[in-house]
Amino acid sequence: MKKAIFAFLLMPVSAFAIETADCAAATQLATLYQIRSLMLKPYSSSYDVDNFIDKKLDELREPLSGGGFRWVRWVRPSGDPEYDKHGHNVVGVQGSNSDNFEASGDHAFAVRIAVPSKRSLFSGNNAVYVGTVHVRYNVAGRERTKDEAINNWMNPDTTRTIDLGTIADHADVSLDASTAQKNVKSALVEIHLLKAAAQDDPANPNYESIATLKRLRNSFDRDLIDDEIAKFEPTGSIPLYHVIRELRRADELTRSKKEDDQKKGQDLLKETLRRLR
Repeated sequence: MKKAIFAFLLMPVSAFAIETADCAAATQLATLYQIRSLMLKPYSSSYDVDNFIDKKLDELREPLSGGGFRWVRWVRPSGDPEYDKHGHNVVGVQGSNSDNFEASGDHAFAVRIAVPSKRSLFSGNNAVYVGTVHVRYNVAGRERTKDEAINNWMNPDTTRTIDLGTIADHADVSLDASTAQKNVKSALVEIHLLKAAAQDDPANPNYESIATLKRLRNSFDRDLIDDEIAKFEPTGSIPLYHVIRELRRADELTRSKKEDDQKKGQDLLKETLRRLR
């Protein structure tokens, strides 16, 4: 009897024919079935599920041959931005010579020059003399430049930010730096490329599918997969993942040597089967 129940619940998706004129919705439902099928495999891990979802997200965003995605746009973040950090311990001596320090990164909207308070967890930092900062960046295939003449000492725990006024596809930054003779190799300067945030484009025909997959990806409740499928089949959807999980748990309990666990397993099996009526 139990084998028959499992065979019914694990029938392929084709047995539950879905008729829809909406191609995006059909794609979304098919993807949800694929995810649930993977989740039901006995040896499938959360990593396997998340990795599958990540690959599907990339497909729905439509990768471009030159990198990036057709349906992803870059926007300034509302909070503190992520940034690429590049550091350099200064060797040049102020008044004699200077170091040319370079860094580059993608999707930057600003460049921040920083002299941090410390060079490491236990080592303090020293002042750095920063000359002119040169920024060369590309936007929609066109190259632009921006120079910022700092020409001053920057003490530890100070920064200087250069706003590009746009979001660059790529940016190259260089600056001249030097320090006092006594602080050679003991003065750290950093270039931070403040990064825009990737945002899914609502114009994407698969935008709703992406939103659904992101909810699943970020949820700790695996039963959510049944809820998402039920949105397409409000009258006939079986909470398959939940049912299978409960049946497996019931089977495990009934195999226990403890009578209390056996009783719990039998009750759980009866309750789960009742839900299928």
